[in-house]
Amino acid sequence: MEENMSAVSQDNIYFGKEVINRVSFLREDNEFVTSSVLHPSTRFIFFENSNPLVDKESEGKLVILSNGDNQVSDKGGVSKGLFSAGDEWQQVLSAWSEDNKNQDMSLRETGKPVFVFLGIEDESVGLDLTHLKSLESSEEKYLDYQGRYQGIPYYAVDLSGCGSVRDLVVDHILKNTSVDPSKLFFTYSRNHFFDLGEVNASLYSHAKMFVEWISRNRFCPGCGHAVIPVHAGGKLKCTNDTVAEKRSEEDVTYKCPVRNAKSSNASFPRTDAVVIAAVASTDCTKVLLSLSRRYAQLKMYACTAGFMEPSETVETAVRRELWEETGVSCSSVELKMTQPWPFPGNLMIGCVAYVDFNGSNEVVHLGHDKELADARWFDVEFLRGLIYDFDNTPNPDSLIIPQDVSVAYQLIKSVVDAAPSANSNSSENPSNKL
Repeated sequence: MEENMSAVSQDNIYFGKEVINRVSFLREDNEFVTSSVLHPSTRFIFFENSNPLVDKESEGKLVILSNGDNQVSDKGGVSKGLFSAGDEWQQVLSAWSEDNKNQDMSLRETGKPVFVFLGIEDESVGLDLTHLKSLESSEEKYLDYQGRYQGIPYYAVDLSGCGSVRDLVVDHILKNTSVDPSKLFFTYSRNHFFDLGEVNASLYSHAKMFVEWISRNRFCPGCGHAVIPVHAGGKLKCTNDTVAEKRSEEDVTYKCPVRNAKSSNASFPRTDAVVIAAVASTDCTKVLLSLSRRYAQLKMYACTAGFMEPSETVETAVRRELWEETGVSCSSVELKMTQPWPFPGNLMIGCVAYVDFNGSNEVVHLGHDKELADARWFDVEFLRGLIYDFDNTPNPDSLIIPQDVSVAYQLIKSVVDAAPSANSNSSENPSNKL
């Protein structure tokens, strides 16, 4: 269904738009990290207890500050950079940079913020570098590293437990803007997260997943010792240096099994794969939606979803989740789109599952794992009304479907758009258009 799916191109998926070049290989380059965190153009996104700092009245809502002056004012940001707040901010940056370089234990010290290098906004994601080069300014508008990596660095900053640095940031905003103090806060509301706009939503999702991963994982799963975030927040390192056997300076076996592993999934950010599927009859005239017990009071009917298990294909996981939750058996599964979901760190793998109605496959049975409060087949015309004409669509049970920023909504919409409308005489198989 290429024509109908154009509105939900993978490039425009909420939380998933590519807005910075991660240049992940530069995380281990201490010279780059120091240059980037101290550069005037560098942008910072702030968190406390995994909640982002927002200005509820601003256009983009997400607060983004720079080091230098007049760097983000054109995007509704604060024109005065954090360097203007005095020496304290620069001292914070320099101290973190040195600790990161030395992989020092104090990276976890209470009162010190955690920094995570996210990447650089460069020409590969649409930065007009030619325009920045043409500007006359006393401060550099972009970082030029080795003449090859040119752009605007972005960092996430976790201020949890850092009262003095938190106050510095908040006071700087209040002093240099007319923002209402009651509208400036660290938010946990998903209503705010879903109203950030495509660019800021992706920055938030990217930053939040790293910040929460570092915050939640404080001890090594192999030996129980403390771990510290190294490589500018891109990796967790066990601090257990106890040696089990030393054959040479380069050939050492540690008592910690994680430190001994050549590649360890305990050391790098975790993304949990979740399959999510709109379930349709093969002619797309019926769509199966389910009501989670969690959202029973909201009466929000959504797609079938669940975590993938080890050694499952996406298609197998969809079939399993569908049968376990609803008792329905599908005949085929098609992958459609993916979406990062930062609650806390998931990747939603969006699919459409087709059910061949034969008097058995489509029968709903909720007695397997009892996760759902309800699941039912809806006429596609009813769902078309909820999507395109909600206020005028008869809806006696006051049902709702997920918000339009979610992959669940887009999957439901893709089935509705592929199905022939009630006024259509098309004989084409709708599943061929998806």
